[in-house]
Amino acid sequence: MSIFDLRDVRVAYDGRVVLDLSRLQIEKGLTYSLQGPNGAGKSTLLGILAFLSPPHTGDISFEGEAVVWKESFLRPLRRKVALVEQHPVMFSCSVRENVGYGLAIRGVDKVRRNHLVDEALDLVGLTHLAESYAPRLSGGETQRVAIARALANHPKVLLLDEPTASVDTHNRVIIEQIVAELRDRGETTIVLCTHNRSQAWSLCPRVIYLEDGKLATRFARNSYAGMFSIEGGQGWCRISEGFCVPAPKCEPGRVRVVIDSEAVFLSKALDPGPNRGPLSKVRLEGEMVSLSVNLGRPLRVQMRLADFRASGLGVGDLVQAEIPPAAVECFPVL
Repeated sequence: MSIFDLRDVRVAYDGRVVLDLSRLQIEKGLTYSLQGPNGAGKSTLLGILAFLSPPHTGDISFEGEAVVWKESFLRPLRRKVALVEQHPVMFSCSVRENVGYGLAIRGVDKVRRNHLVDEALDLVGLTHLAESYAPRLSGGETQRVAIARALANHPKVLLLDEPTASVDTHNRVIIEQIVAELRDRGETTIVLCTHNRSQAWSLCPRVIYLEDGKLATRFARNSYAGMFSIEGGQGWCRISEGFCVPAPKCEPGRVRVVIDSEAVFLSKALDPGPNRGPLSKVRLEGEMVSLSVNLGRPLRVQMRLADFRASGLGVGDLVQAEIPPAAVECFPVL
């Protein structure tokens, strides 16, 4: 079920288009990474999703209901969506009062408010700083308090704008663990804006990639969970029976691998072995051909139309997928 559905959304300033989305759906309870170069429209999109700034044209639905950009309509929606900015501001009071601020202005009674604040501080690991003066916290602690402040209100959607860009390694790891726990609970839809590709793939392989304000598919890749091991000095990730790929060195155990769909080579299978299966789908996409091979899990492959014609492959053929180590990225599962 979609919690957000954006259609023909467009934002332009002084004749320059900064966001142009024909269709974007964000599913309830899932976690997404929002990626793209500076100026791609990421902050503009976050502002729209947080109901802080309307698009110039287009339609947006939230939980199946069309959004009306009037204050009386938006106010209750903003209580369901929390945006944590890259440089959050702390109020001049204690950590506890900061985290409970949203609850207080909503009229939540003190006993209930303290329970929710304690719950949120425990999740971010800052219970011991509850009575500390918030403006004196470190950058990483401030970011964690801001996340707790958002979570205390039990939002349906959590928007995180570069939450680890300006924090030390210790706090970055803790924030990533918080996001991973929220992701695994599946109760909150999360959109994590980040330039850290390793962080994005390990936390949320569903990608919203923006380029010049538009959705881009150039970074669409195959993403799988598997088990990493080292055999004969080479790292391997076993994804399923018969589907095993060479992988860069990683910690043994559960990992996520990402395979570049344009770097995989397909040929007709002549000998038994791993990474062979039937070619199940072929779709023409301009000068490229998108293919799907069933290796126990679908493997997406993209090749030039001329190369596909030269290969002589067709739907139903038994093919061998050659996956070079350079086509694979490996991340520990958080």
